[in-house]
Amino acid sequence: MKQTLLVIAGEDSGDLHGAELLRELKIRRADLRIIGVGGPRMTPLLDRKLADVKDLAVVGFIEVIKHLPRLNRLFKRILEVAVEEEISAALLIDYPGFNLRLAKALRRQLPVVQLHQYVCPQVWAWKKGRIPELGAVFDTIYCLFDFEPELFRGLRVDARFVGHPLVELVKPECDRAAFFAETGLDPSKPLVALLPGSRQGEVERLLPPMAELAVRWRLERPEVQWVLPVAPTLEPSLIRKHLGAAPVALVQGRSYAARAHADAALVASGTATLETALLGTPFAIVYKLNALTYQVARRIVKVSHFGLANVVAGREVAPELLQEEVNAVRLGRELARLLEPETARRVRTELGEVRGHLGEPGAAGRVAEDLLGKLRGAVID
Repeated sequence: MKQTLLVIAGEDSGDLHGAELLRELKIRRADLRIIGVGGPRMTPLLDRKLADVKDLAVVGFIEVIKHLPRLNRLFKRILEVAVEEEISAALLIDYPGFNLRLAKALRRQLPVVQLHQYVCPQVWAWKKGRIPELGAVFDTIYCLFDFEPELFRGLRVDARFVGHPLVELVKPECDRAAFFAETGLDPSKPLVALLPGSRQGEVERLLPPMAELAVRWRLERPEVQWVLPVAPTLEPSLIRKHLGAAPVALVQGRSYAARAHADAALVASGTATLETALLGTPFAIVYKLNALTYQVARRIVKVSHFGLANVVAGREVAPELLQEEVNAVRLGRELARLLEPETARRVRTELGEVRGHLGEPGAAGRVAEDLLGKLRGAVID
């Protein structure tokens, strides 16, 4: 019996994880029809693409409200296609605000359809009261962190630790010599990587102070070089607009190499902090939200650290700068410290601890095997 799987990714990191998983699914079962929302990595593996991650990539409470009409139209379209295609299961990748709402709607309209969540929503940081709700809505939650399954003990959902796909995905796209040859940068001089995020709103808030720092250091520390790997969800023209006259080299398709071969980095909070930790490059975590969004977030986020690398380590292995701290002066102070040889050596050692909490390679394969087994069970039932 031919089966159809609906897959929804709402941001760049979801597109990355989704592509690896879809590839593993296709290897094991070529006849499986896969439809859904993805980015440039997932697109070649989708039999029917409903929208692009760019259509969903909105961050922050206020920002979501502004884009609500468009998001609601896409939400309705996905539901219509799910019914039309008679899907057997849905695999929702991260992006909990949209995906949990979608899962509940799918549960109402298609009660026998299997619902699986890949990447456990960070309920340990916000809205712990939603844990029973997640346990009731989903059949499976594939957890990337070893401490997450315990949160769902006693609930009907199958919450299982599968390891983090970044463990095997994060590796430089080219070696050091090739990277410096490609970019025209000087391998004998310090290099700083800038990662202002993969969404337009993040770039608009985080890149200007980074650019201001690069301009200041052109006079104060002219030996320092700057590189910015452009996320596939962004247009280089947007980056150039916010860089202005800052002496920053843009690279595409070299996100991991840019960080691996850098001496330090400034990284937007999110999955990129885990990637940078795995690459072993000393970095500071930065984030700046819409002012009203931040006030709301302060009331519901209940963690001692907001950077994923620090959450996983259980302590601060990378300094965190939030809201008004994200300014050229403070960024420069943290960056100067990270570029000190003694500090850099200590931080690299501490970053090695993060790797130990993320499991063994093969996460996508493990999820594919489990998911296909459950799909086979659905046919038998």
